[in-house]
Amino acid sequence: MIRSKKSIHINVDPEVHASFRIQCFHRGLSMQEVFATFAERVGIESNDMIRFLDQIANDKKVKAVKRYTKSDTDAIYAMLESEDPFDRSNQEG
Repeated sequence: MIRSKKSIHINVDPEVHASFRIQCFHRGLSMQEVFATFAERVGIESNDMIRFLDQIANDKKVKAVKRYTKSDTDAIYAMLESEDPFDRSNQEG
């Protein structure tokens, strides 16, 4: 039985590509070997790779939060202050 391979196409900045390629070259590795091994280790849930994925996911969340502008955060704080759940004067009854 002939097994076909799946291909992955990714886009990275030219600087990232160059530095990644250099690091692979210094170790006698191809970028293909590195990505294939990474994918394999993720697939078998290698502890270090799962921690790495968790770190990337967390960094992504932090980056999303950092995208808010100062006016966005000011508006959110103003909303929270105007509807303070601990302020009994705003509550009915």
